[in-house]
Amino acid sequence: MQAQQQHLTDVVDAIQRYLHAHPEAVDSADGIAKWWLPADWCVDVHTVETALARLLEQGLIRRRINTDRHVLYSR
Repeated sequence: MQAQQQHLTDVVDAIQRYLHAHPEAVDSADGIAKWWLPADWCVDVHTVETALARLLEQGLIRRRINTDRHVLYSR
C-alpha cells in the first residue's frame, strides 16, 4: 500500500513539474499519461486520473469539458 501511495505521489509531482515547465499545457488524462510523464514509467490512466483528482482537490489545476465532451486539465 505504501508503494502505491508513493507511486501516486510521484505521478502528482511529475504532473506539477510538467505544468511548471509548460504553463499553457492542456490535455486529457490519456494525453497526460502518454505525453507528460516519463515514457519509461508506463503509468495507467486510472492512476493519472487519481493524481489529477488530488491536484483538483488542492486547487492546483483546472478541469473543463470542451465542446467535443472531452475532459481537459490545465493549470
